[in-house]
Amino acid sequence: MNKVLTGILSMMLVFTLSQGASANTFPIEVYDRDVDYSILMIDAAVSGDYQAGLLAEQVRLEKIMCMGLDEAIFSFEEFMLLAKIIHAEAGSSWLSSEWKMSVGEVVLNRVASPEFPDTIRDVIMQPGQYAGANSRWFKNLVPDQCSAEAALRVMQGERLMTPTVVFQANFRQGSGTHKVYHDRHLGTTYFCYSSNPSMYY
Repeated sequence: MNKVLTGILSMMLVFTLSQGASANTFPIEVYDRDVDYSILMIDAAVSGDYQAGLLAEQVRLEKIMCMGLDEAIFSFEEFMLLAKIIHAEAGSSWLSSEWKMSVGEVVLNRVASPEFPDTIRDVIMQPGQYAGANSRWFKNLVPDQCSAEAALRVMQGERLMTPTVVFQANFRQGSGTHKVYHDRHLGTTYFCYSSNPSMYY
């Protein structure tokens, strides 16, 4: 992200906090009504700029709260992790946005599931689930634009599958297959239903 933009966001936030605002209260509007701060979170993610991402998150939250917007609230850390796992699992430039979104959707379905951990971080880091997620490579990974855009779409509530789709692998599993993607370079990926679908109703 542009250093000037980061600087502006920082100054706005410091000014607001200096006026007596807490982390969750904004007596003075510091946001621009015409700016989509979700897009700034994407910009921060693809440039690996965590400071800018955290600032965009805070100003986005202020805008949502002050304007009473019906938008999903999520942290930059959650968004960044989701964008990174999408990139790691389906980051090839020729793969469709639907494929990338399906990867992200499985993660969020697991977070909401009674069968898996309750946070994006814990789902991604669960042993034996996402190869390389605990590696130095993943820690330093910077997602590409398409992966970050796919992450934002699913974080904002867009869905392609049902909540019972909690498996993604190069083999069939669970109680059935919801969707299959095939790529001549990467092979076949199956998106499958939980082995216990009755737990979701």
